[in-house]
Amino acid sequence: MKSASGVPSAVRVVARAMPEDALADGPAGLPVAGGPFAGAVARLLAEVAVRMPAASLVVADDFVRVLVVDVEAPERHPREVEDVLTWKFGRTFGEPVPPLRLSWQAAGPGGTDTRVVALAAPEAAVASWEAPFEKAGVRLGALEIESLAVSSLGLPAIGGDGLVVWAPGATATVAHFEKGNLRFLRVRSEGDALSAVQELQMTASYVTQHVAPPAGAAGEESEPPVVRIACAAGPSGAPVVEAFTRFRRERGGPPPAILSVGALLPGARMAAGGDDPTVLAALGAMAGGD
Repeated sequence: MKSASGVPSAVRVVARAMPEDALADGPAGLPVAGGPFAGAVARLLAEVAVRMPAASLVVADDFVRVLVVDVEAPERHPREVEDVLTWKFGRTFGEPVPPLRLSWQAAGPGGTDTRVVALAAPEAAVASWEAPFEKAGVRLGALEIESLAVSSLGLPAIGGDGLVVWAPGATATVAHFEKGNLRFLRVRSEGDALSAVQELQMTASYVTQHVAPPAGAAGEESEPPVVRIACAAGPSGAPVVEAFTRFRRERGGPPPAILSVGALLPGARMAAGGDDPTVLAALGAMAGGD
């Protein structure tokens, strides 16, 4: 049973540590799974001990590469869009560009034409993540990155308009939404918390330039968009999230809505191992699923 937010009223969490040699660097440094990964998946599914004909797979944001580009009439010319995206992703993956698993969507008006947000990873890498599940008879109906899965939890908190910030450790991601639709996505290596917040501030300022500043007295300096715009952030307790919250408070803005397992599933903190980012991402995937 799901609550009004789409999150199940109760969950069972089964975890299995990933062997150190489970993943190897592939094209552009993206991970390719090997035998140890397959073994870990097999043991995890055995521990679940229930038949699972279908599932969703959520991967870390740095498992893929992201591109935002303006394209003319993408809905009418999808093949041409894929050709353009493949060519542009060539700067990331190198020439010749390996076969890519490509996903894209139109994101409203851009600077010149229609904005397109695209994600890509080498087909060989994606297939290696999927293979152990397929071998076990589990059909993967959806594959998405953590920040977009978690956005299903963040969107209600921002009323469909604003930013969802996801910074579980290795990366800090900003997703910008308007009327519930994704408009911009940026993934960056986290570094230290201060550097990550500076990146978030610059990104938020960039993506919200179209938001008219509030009227003020002549010569009065308005607050930057990163303070004015609604924001949800997670996971709870992450250094970047705490630093970002302090930044907004110091500038006189409201703190971001904090995404946490405890708030979504009262009483489940200990059972879920605290605000584990993987649990939060899984809850987001379930909330966003049909």
